Amino acid sequence: MIRLVRRPLIPGEFDAERWLPPLFLALAGAAWAYLTFVGGTPGCLFRRLTDIPCLACGGTRCVRALTQGEFLAALAYNPAVFLAAVLAVAWSAWTLVARLRGDGLRLRLVTDARGDRQLRWGLAFGLILHWLWLAWTLPR
Repeated sequence: MIRLVRRPLIPGEFDAERWLPPLFLALAGAAWAYLTFVGGTPGCLFRRLTDIPCLACGGTRCVRALTQGEFLAALAYNPAVFLAAVLAVAWSAWTLVARLRGDGLRLRLVTDARGDRQLRWGLAFGLILHWLWLAWTLPR
């Protein structure tokens, strides 16, 4: 079984709600600075050597499209980067609202052995589909 639960922070547990939103904000700022002042796309060494896209190919174009509000184009460039960015923004917003309300509960994904296996297979299948999408849609 896979569940999302709200629970207090366990002593010794990593406080993701404290450290990850500022990290996401710093990464977004770095991406903005790179796209604004450096421009261009850096190119993929893996793709240059093998002519096969890596799982991050199209990620820079995806982020650029997101910063320009072109959400469908961003999704087409790299669905995994798009999903990660949307989830990071949504989770950070949820964390901010929870902190402003003084809510001490944390949002956690809890699984049993079967749910853990389902998550692993689902992630593997999703990564394969993602790679096939990139191989089919990205220009050579």
